[in-house]
Amino acid sequence: MSKVQRVALLSNPQSPGSLAELPRIRAFCAEHPHVFHYEVEDAEQIGKAMRSIARIRPALLAINGGKPTVDAALIELARLSPVLPPVAVVTGGKVDALRRLVERAA
Repeated sequence: MSKVQRVALLSNPQSPGSLAELPRIRAFCAEHPHVFHYEVEDAEQIGKAMRSIARIRPALLAINGGKPTVDAALIELARLSPVLPPVAVVTGGKVDALRRLVERAA
């Protein structure tokens, strides 16, 4: 039996593409306990989110948000650790894109 790798998901519900899909994203994460889901509502929360995510040392960091969220997350994560996990953007906040990323990380 193979060990399931931890996946971290940073979501910005304020991102236009994320808002409509957020209930489905939350449901998916509830069904997959190896997905650590952290939601932020503004850029000031990204530093705290990245510190929490860095502590779990994910095999993959998935970002569900727009360019400002992605940029801020990568900058903050780079400040915390010289070795970054693979990073993927959940295109348009779609749960199907998240599902494919999680399956690849397993």
